[in-house]
Amino acid sequence: MNFFQSIDWMLVLRAFIVGGLICVFAQILIDKTKLTSARILVLYVTLGCILGGLRNI
Repeated sequence: MNFFQSIDWMLVLRAFIVGGLICVFAQILIDKTKLTSARILVLYVTLGCILGGLRNI
């Protein structure tokens, strides 16, 4: 089977859209608040750990 035929293109598109929305939210936080990009990164990592832990409950 060809590599490109085995790719689920809808999943790729959905991941692209979700990643873009995450970036848009971070840009809004930078523009509208006094948060630095480092603090937003820490916020995202912390939220990812919490949500990942809740997924396993």
